[in-house]
Formats: sequence, structure tokens, C-alpha cells
Amino acid sequence: MGSATLASRKRDAVRDNRTAYTLLLPVLLFFLFFQYYPILKSLVISFYDYGLLRKTTPFVGLKNYLLQFGDPLFQSALINTLVFVFTAAAGGVVFALFFAVLVERSGRWAQLYRTLYFIPVVTSLLATSMIWRWLYASNGLINFIITWAGGEAQPWLLSEELALPSLIILTIWKNLGFDLILFSAALQAIPDSYYEASSIEGSNGWTDFRFITLPQLRPILLLVSITAIIRSFQVFTIVLAMTQGGPLSATRTIVYHIYEQGIQYDEMGYASAAAVILLAIVAVFTLIQLKVGDRDE
Repeated sequence: MGSATLASRKRDAVRDNRTAYTLLLPVLLFFLFFQYYPILKSLVISFYDYGLLRKTTPFVGLKNYLLQFGDPLFQSALINTLVFVFTAAAGGVVFALFFAVLVERSGRWAQLYRTLYFIPVVTSLLATSMIWRWLYASNGLINFIITWAGGEAQPWLLSEELALPSLIILTIWKNLGFDLILFSAALQAIPDSYYEASSIEGSNGWTDFRFITLPQLRPILLLVSITAIIRSFQVFTIVLAMTQGGPLSATRTIVYHIYEQGIQYDEMGYASAAAVILLAIVAVFTLIQLKVGDRDE
């Protein structure tokens, strides 16, 4: 009787596993063909002088990688990307946490505020970029408000000093709602008893935020930081729609550099090398964040 029951359980387990893998197969195939295969293909192409319109593709080894670091365009793209990542990711996390705390304290209006903040997230990035391009125009709304207040109109997207910060502001605004929702959910999960016990001890709002809220938000803070950094490394659409990497490469990013070299100039091997370098940089930043997060825990 016992052996029959054990055999029946094993058959059930095998059937359950088969069903699970069958249901997961479409997702696994999607990741295999549209995620992992392109990465592997890019790695292989990066060692060749490859172009879609070329008849021959000679093997060049590490030449494409060595040329990247001697290319002023790639150097400019790397510096701009790092500046963009640190400012957009850090600013996005800080503003999202700040507004999430305010939203959770707004009582019955919280749901409305979450919806309003989330609208830019679900709006097409290309459409958003075109709207903001008009806002930043010399005769756009932003300069109209500045001149109405007595200030001087600024060449937002035509200035080497202002173009990249202008894109950073747009990115923070666009992604604010997504990070805010994550922080709001984490804030709601913090037990009220923690704050009640703290109030009995005579603590103030800043003390509660520092010693209760922030420690409880560490896991979600790590998640939001990682996603914000990866998202910032991938910035492309707003650059293509608003500045095309200009003026004078002031807004050129690595992804735009990859697009330009691979699509416009048909230097697919050279562009693939840049893509592999970008992947390595993102992986290093992610591992560092995970290590820091584990150490904090």
C-alpha cells in the first residue's frame, strides 16, 4: 500500500513538472530567441569586421574593442552616459521617494495622486519626447514662462551645457510614477505599530524616516536603484527624437553611438563591440549594488 502511494506521488510529481515546463516553454523560447541569442550573436559579431551590406566579414579579433577607447565619439558617449546614469538614476530615486512619502500622507487623495503621477509612465516615450521638444523650444512654454517672469530665454536643446540636463529632467519626470508606485507599496507594508512605538518615545518625523522608514525600505530601494541605473544606461529614444546626440556630441550616449555606427554607417562589428562593453558596464554596476545590498542586510 505504501509503495503504491509513493509511486502515485512520483507520477503526480512528474506530471506536474511536465505541465509546468510546458506552460513555461513559450516564455523560455521567447527569452532564448529574443534575449540570449542576440546577446551571443553580438558577442560573436564584435570580433569581425561585419556589415550587413558587405560581401566579406574578416575576423579582426579585439580590434573593434581597442578602437572604441581611442574613438573620441565613444569616449564622449561613455562620459555622457555615466553622467546621465548617476544624475538621472539618483535624482529619480530621491524624487520618487520624496513624493511617495507625501502621497502616502495625503489620505483619501492618495489614489488620485498615484494615478496622476503614473500617467507619464504609460504615455508613449516618443510622443512625450516630441511634446518636451516643443516645451524646450526657443518659443516654447518653458521660455515663455521664464521671460514672463522677467528672466532670459534659454537655448535648452541647443546649448552644450543645458542639453544633457534637459534630457535628464525629462527622464526623471517620465519615470517618476513607476518608482513612486513601488515606494508607495513598500510604505504601506510598514506596520503602524513601529511609528506608534516611536511616538511614545517622543520622536519626530525626521527620526521616524531615518530610523524606521529607510531601514524598512532597503529591499525596495535596492530594486528601484538597480532598475533606474539599467534604465538610464539604455537611454536612446529621447536622444534620437530630441537632439540626435548634439549639439557637438553633448548628448551622445552609448546606445545612440551603437545605433549610429551600426544602422547609419553599417559598422555592425564595431557597434556590437560597443554593445558588449555596455553590457559589461551594466553588469558590473548591478553586481556592485547587489553586493552593497547584501552587506547592508
